[in-house]
Amino acid sequence: MKRTILSIALALCVGCAFAQSNAFAKLADIKGVEHVNINKTMLNLAAKSGGDFEFSDDLSLEGMSGDMLKKLENISIYNCEEKEGAEAMGIQVSGIVSGRGWEPLVVGSEDGEKMKICQFKKGKKSTIAIFHEEEGESSLIILEGKLDFKKLIEAQMK
Repeated sequence: MKRTILSIALALCVGCAFAQSNAFAKLADIKGVEHVNINKTMLNLAAKSGGDFEFSDDLSLEGMSGDMLKKLENISIYNCEEKEGAEAMGIQVSGIVSGRGWEPLVVGSEDGEKMKICQFKKGKKSTIAIFHEEEGESSLIILEGKLDFKKLIEAQMK
């Protein structure tokens, strides 16, 4: 009986993690959304090079140690510069990160721009969603791995 219950619990945990990844993957189907995925192999190469990891002019993992990059398992970046697609992306992202298990870490807005950082944690593994939205544009960066958000912020403050 214990073995059966443990098997069901494990299957549900794996299913939840898989469902989170699938929910974001559907964003790539929205018209106008560009998607880039950086897997663990590329992240390990970046960690070995010792260079900065730049996503855009406004967001980079500048000065991040190779040890921190090695904790990342995947980075997915979604961007849309078409009004309808950006709005659809915003609705879907809000629906995902408002779901069970997501914790809002930072929420802010200024002059029509909105930013939201949320975390989904399961054991030692975390998914951090960084969503930025302004008129007619949306961007989302998903960081997955054994992340400590506090250390990630501390690395940016140095």
